[in-house]
Amino acid sequence: MNHPESKNGYGKILIAEDDMINQRLLSYQLKDLRDELIFANNGHEALHLYRENTNVRLILMDIQMPVMNGADATRKILEINPGAKVIGLSAYPKDENQFNLKEVNFVDYVTKPINKTELVRVIIKHLA
Repeated sequence: MNHPESKNGYGKILIAEDDMINQRLLSYQLKDLRDELIFANNGHEALHLYRENTNVRLILMDIQMPVMNGADATRKILEINPGAKVIGLSAYPKDENQFNLKEVNFVDYVTKPINKTELVRVIIKHLA
């Protein structure tokens, strides 16, 4: 399925991640998959960038970030667009995560350290 503003069918991905090394790693892991990546360093910035970029197709949201955490940012994004696709990212396994994933309404969840194959599989699952 091709998106009108996309060269390869996947479109713009917003990544909310406060760790610069993880940002670089995600950029490298997704280099063949994306048309454009935009980065936010905290949840507040992610919310702001989402409002400014109406063509974001998917959001990768770190759960623990400064200023505004990923769960709160996701809730606010879903108030703007209930159909937004947000994938949670966390170093905590699903069963140990401090946030109830269903309560936050992530479409999916990927644990850190991020496995490229798993990440790409989850992204394609929600954008294909």
